[in-house]
Amino acid sequence: ICIGSLLAPRSLHLHNRRHVDPPGLVKTSKTMMSSATRLLSLLIVPLVTVSATVDRPNFKATARVKQHYHRTGQLVDGEEHLLKAIIRWDPMIGAEEYQLCHNCNHISEETGAEKNGDDLDGGEIIEVDADSFCGGQACHVMPGCPQGLNKFHLRVKVDGEWSAWSNYQNFNVKEPGNFDHEEL
Repeated sequence: ICIGSLLAPRSLHLHNRRHVDPPGLVKTSKTMMSSATRLLSLLIVPLVTVSATVDRPNFKATARVKQHYHRTGQLVDGEEHLLKAIIRWDPMIGAEEYQLCHNCNHISEETGAEKNGDDLDGGEIIEVDADSFCGGQACHVMPGCPQGLNKFHLRVKVDGEWSAWSNYQNFNVKEPGNFDHEEL
């Protein structure tokens, strides 16, 4: 079945011939096909239009905690008590940039939106390049990470638009080693 035959009046079904439109206007089948194609594209375009909203990240991170070492493998003098945390997550398709919110209490766990209020602790927002990788995963290295519970939220920028913040991941930084999320 020809698309033009579905959209044109019954008298216009023949291809590569001249047709007379019922009101007396003369058109060729090529003209009718391009008109039919335009009409069909106008009908289809709204069906394939997709929302540009960036999905909220499913943040499942791991952390590795190390002491501060020189590249030579020696501990940094005066920083033996400090630890660095390496936060890793699966990279997201189309990511242009990430942000981690460290110890932020102003993010709704339900929606990922930032809450408003004067008495809410803001935490620290850390910019992370999309090409920052550790062992094949997106990551951020945080030297001087405070000992104790460290809470992280993640969001991603895709096509110039930021997602909502993820649910938090907690890591209890106390000694060198590998850690998974720890519930409060």
